[in-house]
Order: sequence, then C-alpha cells, then structure tokens
Amino acid sequence: MLPRVLYVRELKIALFWALIPLLLCAACTRDAPEATPTPTLSELVATPTDVLPITPTWTPLPFSFIDANPVFEGICFNSAYDAAGRVFVLRSPEELSALFDGSDNSQFCPRPVTRREFDFAPVNDTPTRAIAGLWSRGRGCDARHEVLGVDQDDTAKTYIIHLRFITEGSCDYELVRPFWIGISGMNDYDIRIIVE
Repeated sequence: MLPRVLYVRELKIALFWALIPLLLCAACTRDAPEATPTPTLSELVATPTDVLPITPTWTPLPFSFIDANPVFEGICFNSAYDAAGRVFVLRSPEELSALFDGSDNSQFCPRPVTRREFDFAPVNDTPTRAIAGLWSRGRGCDARHEVLGVDQDDTAKTYIIHLRFITEGSCDYELVRPFWIGISGMNDYDIRIIVE
C-alpha cells in the first residue's frame, strides 16, 4: 500500500508542475494587443512633401521685429560666449559674412560655422533691413531676453532697443542666449541695444 501512495503523490506533483507553465503561458497571451502591421518600404520612403525646408522661418516679434536668431544657430557656444555683451549691427550680406568669418577665425569652434542667409533687400519700397543683436551670458537654469521698450527718434535718426536679460534658477550652468532681430526701415538709423 505504501508504494501506491507515493505513486499518487508523485503523479500530483508532476501534474502540478506541468500545469503551472501552461497557466502562465495562457495568462501572458490572454490580453495581448493585436500586432500592428509592418509598414512596407514604399510607406517608409519620404515623399518630397515630407522634407522640411532648410531655410530659417521668421517668427513675428513685438515692435515689428523679425526673429533673426535662426541665422546665427550655426555659431558654436564658445564663439558666442566670447562675443557675449558686444552689440552687432549688420546692414549688408558682406557684414554678415564678416561676422561668420570672425567666428571661424577665432578658432573657438571645432568646425566652420554653418552660414545662413538673411534678406537685406528692400521690402514694399521701404529701405533695406538691418540685423541687430548680441549674445548675453549668465549662470542659472534658464535665461531669456525681455524687450522693455524701443526709443525711436526720427530727427536724430536713432533707434534704441531696451532689453532685460533674465536668468532663472539656481543651477550652476553657464548660459549664453542670443537676441538677434531684423529691423525694417531703420537701415539709415543709429541702432543701439541697451541691456539693463
């Protein structure tokens, strides 16, 4: 009689261990999501309408400014850090090219600057555009420029932009933030930027 009890007990243990993996497999596949179909090669190939333009897009800003920051995205951090605090007013493609040349010649960037163009041409019979800007540096988690106001004196032919450079947070990061704008109709004015 004793051998029969051992046989039944061994059979129960064997059956138990055989059912456990089956139950686990059934539980894993019970709520499995439907497989998504694999896209075909023709669906993966980009069509010409999927390609983004490489020319910078201009963002409207207050005071009829044109966002010219994308023109200077190719200048590396170290070169911008070195130039921080200096105000630049560029009135022609040659002056823009000279700024890029200065960055290349500074040896701060590991490779040549990616040069972008800016439209200095007349728009709607107004004088040509100018680019004015600078880089500001500080320490913190984030930084930005805030336009406080603009003083335009048509008699003295001056155009003064008042900015505030704001750093936020207590991070110990070195930050460099650009402020580059295109200005229409002020090419013959003395353009200045004052950071307060």
